[in-house]
Amino acid sequence: MIDDQPPLAGCEACPRIAAHLPGLGGFVGFDAEHFHVDEIPAYAPSGEGTHWFVHIRKQGLTTDEAKRLLADAAGIQSKEIGAAGRKDKHAVTTQWLSLPCEPVDPDDDALQILEATPHGQKLRMGHLRGNRFRLRLQQLDPEAKSRWPAIQAALLAGVPNYFGAQRFGRFGLKDGLALLANPRKRVRDPRFVAGIVQSAAFNLWLGARVKAGTLNTAIDGDVLKKRETGGMFDCEDAAVDAARVASGEVDVTGPLPGPKCRGGGGTEYYGLDDPLRMKTLAKFAPGTRRVARVVPADLSIEWLDDNQAWLSFSLPKGCYATVVVGEITQAEPGEARQQGA
Repeated sequence: MIDDQPPLAGCEACPRIAAHLPGLGGFVGFDAEHFHVDEIPAYAPSGEGTHWFVHIRKQGLTTDEAKRLLADAAGIQSKEIGAAGRKDKHAVTTQWLSLPCEPVDPDDDALQILEATPHGQKLRMGHLRGNRFRLRLQQLDPEAKSRWPAIQAALLAGVPNYFGAQRFGRFGLKDGLALLANPRKRVRDPRFVAGIVQSAAFNLWLGARVKAGTLNTAIDGDVLKKRETGGMFDCEDAAVDAARVASGEVDVTGPLPGPKCRGGGGTEYYGLDDPLRMKTLAKFAPGTRRVARVVPADLSIEWLDDNQAWLSFSLPKGCYATVVVGEITQAEPGEARQQGA
């Protein structure tokens, strides 16, 4: 029954891998200066071409707002500006954008141009390697320093790659389920809304895997992905592949349900085993697979005093810093930043 499923599988249905350890407590401060995100590009601009790759720093602006500032300054339309990803408004962030002409400084304190280099083509969504985070934790538990080594070791074995709460919004899953129940219902951005249902189903699948203690091992029938090359293959000998998963050579993948999801799965959630619902989902979000765990790179902490620290780590694109922070602080879902932001 759909009504039996958690309303926001981005949070409530996601058991933590470090739940057996006492957390550091605290939360990420609500000031923008407490949340820094630097985009890690997939490649450097070539230095030649008709487009310009522009490295910007912004604060208090969404990516779309930053694009409009640059477009107005250069006398072009914002849709002509390319971006590899979107960055938080309530943070200090750097990212790369592309313009079809040389950029003009918009003379706005909220945005600074750090670098501009010619390139041969427009920057496209997804053309990034990941993001580097530097987050200020505050009101930590008095025992936080002594707890950190065990938590760090647990996370370096792999963190469940859940979709964070911001993927779902306040009513996103409800809107997605309404679309599947009534395909003629007019919704804004149906591809995004349908994808929310897939994300929620993935989180439920992954939560069950974590609860069973099988995140870091292989099961016959799993679809596995090689870390170095990205190639996927079916697990036919769990005894052999379990060692490869444990060593980090390969990772288990989970389903984003749909007809193009290799190996299937995930259709036991949200009524997706109904052919009509699946047909509607497939129209907007045909399905794929997502790596089930992620290892934060360069995971470190810089203590400011007994109850404040700077936390730093990097994640591949599509992974959520709030999921990592939740594992570290062991705060309730949705309280990883500013106790709810």
